[in-house]
Amino acid sequence: MGIGIFLLILFAFIFIGFAFFISKRFPSNSMDDFLVAGRSMPTALISASVVVSWIWCSTIMGAAEAGTLYGVSGGLNYAWGAAVPFFLLIPMVTRIRKLMPNCTTFTEFLKARYGAGVSYVYLLFGIALCFYVMMSQGVGVGTVFKNMFGVPYLIGALIPLVIVIIYITKAGLRGSIYNDCIQFFIVSIILIICIPIVIKTLGLENIYNGLKEVATDPSNEYYEPQALSLTSSSGFHYGIAAVVVAFGQVLLDQGYYSKAIASTDNKSMLRAYIVGTLIAWVPIPIICGSVFGAGYIALKSQLGLEAVSAGSDVAPLVMKYVFGGGVGSIFFVLMVFMAAMTTGGNCIAGAQALLSVDVYKGIINKNATEDQQLRFGKIATVIIALAMALIATFLENVSLLTLDTFSGILFAAPVSAFFVGLFWNKVNGKIAADSIVIGWVGAMIAWFTASNFDDAMFHGNLCSLLLPLVVIIIGSLFSKTKFNYSTMKYE
Repeated sequence: MGIGIFLLILFAFIFIGFAFFISKRFPSNSMDDFLVAGRSMPTALISASVVVSWIWCSTIMGAAEAGTLYGVSGGLNYAWGAAVPFFLLIPMVTRIRKLMPNCTTFTEFLKARYGAGVSYVYLLFGIALCFYVMMSQGVGVGTVFKNMFGVPYLIGALIPLVIVIIYITKAGLRGSIYNDCIQFFIVSIILIICIPIVIKTLGLENIYNGLKEVATDPSNEYYEPQALSLTSSSGFHYGIAAVVVAFGQVLLDQGYYSKAIASTDNKSMLRAYIVGTLIAWVPIPIICGSVFGAGYIALKSQLGLEAVSAGSDVAPLVMKYVFGGGVGSIFFVLMVFMAAMTTGGNCIAGAQALLSVDVYKGIINKNATEDQQLRFGKIATVIIALAMALIATFLENVSLLTLDTFSGILFAAPVSAFFVGLFWNKVNGKIAADSIVIGWVGAMIAWFTASNFDDAMFHGNLCSLLLPLVVIIIGSLFSKTKFNYSTMKYE
């Protein structure tokens, strides 16, 4: 436990110190500087930032869990499913920047498009998503510190989140992006070093035989007949659910809009997001699902270890077996810690923007100065984020894959009205609101009435995404609304 506590103290010293350095080296002279980095960040920095902010704890640990459940297709389906929404985010941000060049948050657009009432609903979803994501990172990093070094889960979950709260409220989005760039290289180096060692230690033959056993032995607790197939139907169902989950997590996360807006122009943003997601990020969950997920199966079936049913503990248990408590374990903890830092930081930066611009300026004090907005945003962010950090301390042993899947039901319902409203002038505020309610209720019914987890995951997420789309299409065909987008340019 001593090593784990020492690492937490060391990480706190390094990252908080870096935040103070960045805030002093690049002082924020305006709201734009603090919230969207002056809209002037180069492609390379945005690309690196996108990669690491989308490397959640669940990218490593949830993909590994998917590998134990679905075999070789688990990591692959996690990867493509979570990458798809970024290719909707790009045209959405491009469209928003064209219609409202000075827009800072996506809810500012929705207020102009659908009215204040609907925009408040999206504001609640946006803030809730930011803090849900941060909370899930606390679960992941707390689990790793507990399994690798015996640090009490409460301490391992709470302290990293406190560090990231201090970091972002001090350094802002610019500091987050610079920090992300550094962490991108560190995470990449750790993966390049550790993955070959894990494969060599476990043995490719043992990994293959483990997968073969779960594909042929019905008595195996991980029995999956298509474990060796990349086209597994159950794995594909999971991939579809992963798409829906990621839709809500990407398209309602102000952090990704802030980074897109921070790009110098739309071409720079397009290059940054394609490189950051398709080229740099996609291989990571595929590797983690295949190596850690299949590796854990090998530990149980081929290497004769009395490993327990692990859930989200799969990756740390494999790393602990391979490296013991040595340097490799420290590297793995550092990687997961950085995943929590960057993802949590991305969400907190987005929450600060929503709270400063939409809550304080838009609702509480319409005549607020920039200093007043930033002060309120920082204070409100700290209060809510600390509350979420405390909630994370009560979620020990909760599966990250289950948390992720259920979040799709909660956050996918508003996506259709947002996307369609960007391009189709027939959609009005009432139709948008109705679609969210119907989608959410239908998804909850599907989730709680399903006979097993796979059906609940698949049908619940599909209902959350598709029911609102059906409502919007049918309702808008009979709508007399014809929204004039040109009126938004001057907002």
